[in-house]
Amino acid sequence: MYEKYAVTEVKPQPQDIHPEIMTRAVWLDDDVIPGAPYYEAVWVLQDIPNGPGEHAHDFDEFLGCMGSDPTTDDLGCEVEFYIGGERMVFTKNFTLFIPAGVPHCPFNIRNVTRPVLNYSGGPNVKYLRKYGDGTYKNC
Repeated sequence: MYEKYAVTEVKPQPQDIHPEIMTRAVWLDDDVIPGAPYYEAVWVLQDIPNGPGEHAHDFDEFLGCMGSDPTTDDLGCEVEFYIGGERMVFTKNFTLFIPAGVPHCPFNIRNVTRPVLNYSGGPNVKYLRKYGDGTYKNC
């Protein structure tokens, strides 16, 4: 009866074009399970020096990274992230809360020494980026 709520296969996304750099671990949204919120995770295997450009969402989002070594909070990389134009740099596991409508990114990952799990999600049933020109895209 509840098997319909289990996700065991990863739904490819438009941004999944370089599996040697980034491998999707999970994708959940309304297309995968009707009514489900947006949630995703990817394994980052190499540097992403030019990640997504600045955008916003019509929903609150959480986003973070965690290293693949459970004995330390060291990420095994450096993450540069911008929220509202403010630059932040992380070298330890972190989670960010980004309120709806707040511009964020670019998001760059450098000096990767081991796989890093990047995750994000929110209450919206679909993931869409809203750009400065008013357009929406999933990529």
